[in-house]
Amino acid sequence: MFWRKDGEQLHENVEHGEIVPNHDGSFQMSVDLDLQSVTAEDWKNYECVFQLYGVKNDIVTKLDKTAIRTNWGKPGIRSDDGSSGFPVGAVIGVVAVLLVLVVCIGGYVLWKRRNNGFKRASTSDTSSEEEVPGHQ
Repeated sequence: MFWRKDGEQLHENVEHGEIVPNHDGSFQMSVDLDLQSVTAEDWKNYECVFQLYGVKNDIVTKLDKTAIRTNWGKPGIRSDDGSSGFPVGAVIGVVAVLLVLVVCIGGYVLWKRRNNGFKRASTSDTSSEEEVPGHQ
């Protein structure tokens, strides 16, 4: 697998990844192209070429901003509005709701403990002087 521009294989700004196994017995590999030096007008000139042993024709994929997928945390291609696509607002909202829920449940448990219908036991020794049947 390699990148090429205008039909010529690229060696600069290209990082070859490892070949790693998948859970189904197949393998995957990556070849990263540093896009920081690529202008928007030049994207159409770049292609990723995959050569598979025993297959006559190469598998060629044109560089397309809308087709880029990644699961890396590295800064990379972002949407046109500059956001990374990660729903930060939704995550903050969920965390806030969970926090409010924990506080409410904790408050309810404390309220139930204080108002459980039992009265405090008397601490005076007045009842200890009474005679218990069977004991003298």
